[in-house]
Amino acid sequence: MAVSKSILWSTVAVIIVAAAVIAVVLAVPGNNNNNSTTTNKVSSTLTSSQQAQASTKIRSNIQTFFAASTPMQTRINLLQNGKNFSQVMQAEFAQLANQKPSVTVNSITYPNKTTAKVNYTVELNGQPVLKDQTGEALLINNNWLVSDSTLCQLLGMGGTTPSVCKGM
Repeated sequence: MAVSKSILWSTVAVIIVAAAVIAVVLAVPGNNNNNSTTTNKVSSTLTSSQQAQASTKIRSNIQTFFAASTPMQTRINLLQNGKNFSQVMQAEFAQLANQKPSVTVNSITYPNKTTAKVNYTVELNGQPVLKDQTGEALLINNNWLVSDSTLCQLLGMGGTTPSVCKGM
C-alpha cells in the first residue's frame, strides 16, 4: 500500500507543530516537570523607586533617633537591638540633652536590598561637630533601623566603648 506524498507531508507537519508546542510549554516557568534545578535570578539591589522610598524612611528614622526631643522608647524602637542599648542610650542622651543633638543625612547608598550605607553629620546646638560619619541602616521587619554598629562607633569616639558594643 503506497502512501501519498500529501499524507506524508501532512504527518510531518503535524509532528513539527507538536514538537514546537511541547518546546514552548516546557519553556514556560513552572511547567517543567523534570527534576532539574533551575535558578531564578533575583536582583540583589533596590530599584530606583525602592531606593527613593527607602531613603525617605531612613532619613526620617535616623533624624528621629538622634533628635533631642525623641522619647527613649522611640529610640529603642529605631535601633537594631534597641532593648540591649536602653541603659547606654539613656545615659548618653541625658548628657547631650542640653546640647540639642541632631543629624543631617548627607547621602545613602545601597550595597544590597537590606543594607544602606549612610553618610551623615552629627550636630549639637545646630553646629556640625562630627562631619561625614559613615554608618548603616538595616531593613529589619520591613523597617529601616539604625544599626548597632553605627551607635557603637559613635559611642566609641567618647573614649570608652560600652560592653554591649564588644565584638562589633
